[in-house]
Amino acid sequence: MGWRGPMKILPAIDIKDGKCVRLAKGDYAKVTHYYDNPLEVAKKWIDEGSDNLHIVDLDGAKSGKTINYDAIAEIRETYPKTYIQIGGGIRDIETMEKYLNIGINKIIIGTRIVSDPDFLDKIPTTIKSRLIVDLAIKDGNLAVHGWNNKSNFTLQSFIKVLESHNIREIVFTDINKDGMLNGMNFPEISNLLRFSNIPLIASGGVTSIDDIKQLSDMNENKISGVIIGKALYENKISLKEAIEISGKQ
Repeated sequence: MGWRGPMKILPAIDIKDGKCVRLAKGDYAKVTHYYDNPLEVAKKWIDEGSDNLHIVDLDGAKSGKTINYDAIAEIRETYPKTYIQIGGGIRDIETMEKYLNIGINKIIIGTRIVSDPDFLDKIPTTIKSRLIVDLAIKDGNLAVHGWNNKSNFTLQSFIKVLESHNIREIVFTDINKDGMLNGMNFPEISNLLRFSNIPLIASGGVTSIDDIKQLSDMNENKISGVIIGKALYENKISLKEAIEISGKQ
């Protein structure tokens, strides 16, 4: 189930109260506001050369509802050719279909699947092929519910569950690194790559262009993408340079 192709560079657009923000360690009390209009941010990243966007409905992640659906739909409609993956509050098949029907490329689910792995049996194959499972760790444990609660699964045991259901991609985030600009958890990423055959999108703690270089060198057959958030918003990384390193021609 190896990955083939350049590592996707995925600028993050996190939406809370209709605005583009970033959280520190997934903490809703530690919000930095960057832009009033998420569409403006999408335009910025696309104008800088990105073909991909990673969008999260932060209100949805907390409530389990598609609070910022209209803002997301507007981005999809404005940029129909851009690859867009969506996460936050997607916890039932109806919501999955709602996003896929407007042309969202892939949907990201974390809480519902980590809390109830049997839910995977109910998802139609056509939807499952466009599903990314969000695995977030906090202090070494899998986290759920907007990253605020711990799961009973170990990372390794849960990967086996996902492999048995033919999940084709995961997002892996170390919450303690997310939004902190202090580097990625490369040892944990390396560890995960050793026992997982599922292509991985790395997230959390991207701080410098060196992080992108290190990821691109780690395992070309297993790392399918990297999500960059605060480092872009704080001008720590050039998006153009990151795209060049990723192998996009």
